[in-house]
Amino acid sequence: MTGSHLFIADLHLEPSARRISRLAMRFFAEAHGIRQLYILGDLFEYWLGDDAGLLLYENELRALRQLSDSGCKVTIMLGNRDFLLGDEFARHIGATLVTADELVITLGETPVLLMHGDTLCTDDTDYQRFRQSLRKPRWRTQFLEKSIDERREQAEALRVASRGASRAKPAEIMDVNCQAVSERLSANGCQILIHGHTHRPAEHMRAQTDTTRLVVGDWHKDHAQYVQWSDAEGFALKTFHDEHGR
Repeated sequence: MTGSHLFIADLHLEPSARRISRLAMRFFAEAHGIRQLYILGDLFEYWLGDDAGLLLYENELRALRQLSDSGCKVTIMLGNRDFLLGDEFARHIGATLVTADELVITLGETPVLLMHGDTLCTDDTDYQRFRQSLRKPRWRTQFLEKSIDERREQAEALRVASRGASRAKPAEIMDVNCQAVSERLSANGCQILIHGHTHRPAEHMRAQTDTTRLVVGDWHKDHAQYVQWSDAEGFALKTFHDEHGR
């Protein structure tokens, strides 16, 4: 890793996905010396609250803490799967937690918009309504008041319902809406956007608007795709392989 800033998303860590967890921990170890790491949502497949998650992901969180202790600034945005990440989690790993849907950073002299990406999928109106209901403070409070077992049961039911709904939808409505992308770039005074969520890693350039959209990939057992930035080379979409280099 040679870039000074790394951007990843959609690791979807969970106890049953041990190979992805090992890949992630090796990535964090090799990122020592990097100036900043941005995790653009869905670090976890689900997060039931800080009281539950800090126990469930001890090894992964230790690796992140070691990375932040090495001098790397770790910034984490909320995803649609782990939107219940809280301040205790952030303190535990020495990271900055961003609860807003958008974050503007400056690389060199260029403003760059960071998002998880789900709010850009405006054609999926059912999902947007569902998202709004889960983000209400009342829902959050009521959910976190339940026992961990009750939360786990409810979360699994929501995951099953989400998978079923996704299978029934055309693929194109689950991708970002180009007009929504243009609007958010314009509103934030940016011409570059980096996001995750769609699991479609690519670099999209629109000549008519002189804008660039970089999509970070989701993580697999043997590889992951991420975005790297350096002063000398700018942006690049990279692939991180497992120890076998496949």
